[in-house]
Amino acid sequence: MDFARGKKIIQFNKEQKEKIDAALERFYAKSGIPLGSTLKFDSWDYVKLIASKFCVLSVFLPMKDKELGALLYHTKEISYMLVNSAIPQANRNFAYCHEIYHAMNPGKMLLKHGMEMYLDMDYQDSEDEKMANAFAGCLLMPEEKIKKAYSGFQNESNSIPEITARVAECFGAPFVAAVIRIYELGLYNDAKELERLLSLQKEKVYRLYEKLWLNTGYLKPSGSNQFAALKNLMEAQAKELVKEGLLSENDAKYILNKLEQLYREIGEE
Repeated sequence: MDFARGKKIIQFNKEQKEKIDAALERFYAKSGIPLGSTLKFDSWDYVKLIASKFCVLSVFLPMKDKELGALLYHTKEISYMLVNSAIPQANRNFAYCHEIYHAMNPGKMLLKHGMEMYLDMDYQDSEDEKMANAFAGCLLMPEEKIKKAYSGFQNESNSIPEITARVAECFGAPFVAAVIRIYELGLYNDAKELERLLSLQKEKVYRLYEKLWLNTGYLKPSGSNQFAALKNLMEAQAKELVKEGLLSENDAKYILNKLEQLYREIGEE
């Protein structure tokens, strides 16, 4: 990431801390999990349940477009979150949290067009996207937990790249997101080190993970594909609507065919 852009993002996140904290409080209150807790991305049922609290059906699909992090289709009744599992798992986690923010706070784009697109780790310049990214970083790496983890990792090493890698792995977060979170909280303030961390190539981050015996799985795609589960759910709902006379059999078939068509268009072969 460009150094100047990184500094602007960190400054923005600091300035918007009060608003982000308020959004986090609303998230925790509605999700029913303790304030400041981390999400459990190792349980897909848990992730689906959290999303459902915000009237969102979350589905993980490997997509053809590797730059696409997630899509959010918004309706009055329910929103559909399609998260790309063909990107690294840490980035997928970030994309999920990013879209949860939009589901909680639908902006002009989502309300007007019914769809919001998140490009993988693309810190866009619109106010709404910057807020969603700031929220995602805070939700993945809660303030008190990251401060405690950072302090503990300082006892193992005085190398800021190593500490940052350990923090990123600890919370299942992208390396760049961990860099930004560490600096926005003032845990480290050296500008030259910030520039070096932001410019660290993916290959070097991977080698750093290997050197420290960290879980490199976070830097790889999971490839999780929940399309079959989504199709089964839609088929069951369609049958119920047909039975109740709220949907014709032809319309039900049309909708399910459209679902298959959408998957063929965006899904990874």
